[in-house]
Amino acid sequence: MKQKIDVLCAVRDDAAIRRMIPAMENAQRCTFRIVSSGTQALRAAQQYAPDVLIADAVLSGCDGLALVDRLAWMLGSRMPRVIGGSMMAFSDAAFRRRGVARVVRVPWETAQLAEALHDVIEEIDSRVDWEKACDGCRQAGMLLNQLGMRSALRGYTYLSWAAALASNNESRLYALGERIYTPIAEKYETTPQNVERLIRHALESTMDSARAEALYAFFGNTIDPTRGKPTNAQMIGMLAQKVRVGEK
Repeated sequence: MKQKIDVLCAVRDDAAIRRMIPAMENAQRCTFRIVSSGTQALRAAQQYAPDVLIADAVLSGCDGLALVDRLAWMLGSRMPRVIGGSMMAFSDAAFRRRGVARVVRVPWETAQLAEALHDVIEEIDSRVDWEKACDGCRQAGMLLNQLGMRSALRGYTYLSWAAALASNNESRLYALGERIYTPIAEKYETTPQNVERLIRHALESTMDSARAEALYAFFGNTIDPTRGKPTNAQMIGMLAQKVRVGEK
């Protein structure tokens, strides 16, 4: 399942935010916290560690630009993705100098803000928390050992990570190249094509040496030996499902 996205809104006029909350909570799995000052936003960010910060440039106590600066210093790698709200060109430029890629005009325009939030959430879904995925990778490796796959194969390692990533976010299965092969390739300094090829090689090596009955028992009704070898996507998906069950 995809994770919930915690959105902290530090805004003077929250009317547009409140209009979009019902739709965004459902469509984007968001939970919103709304504060009206920079001081309140600092406290809330420390307490809740939001995934996304929507910050108006003009806030009481601590303006939006200072808020971004202070949170970057306080939170470091836990800094949320930021959507800036700006009425003036200078604050727009100031947000961008701070690495804020998305700046929305204030008064808030609901469609523009929703689009910016959607883009940020896609980035969050694409990022990989390798530390969080370690347990899933170990579980997937143990399952592959049961199938008789040799751990010396590079594809064994790639497949274990692929299953772990898919178990944390099943939507990755719908974009294997971009959402699974690419981050693994970046981790191991290779290419997505090489990751795909070596997973396929590991599968073919294991399927050739394993008994069909054992494979059928392992996969249940998902993979029928009479249909031939499983695809990369089938194997990753089934391993991911087993990892999720094992984590419960």
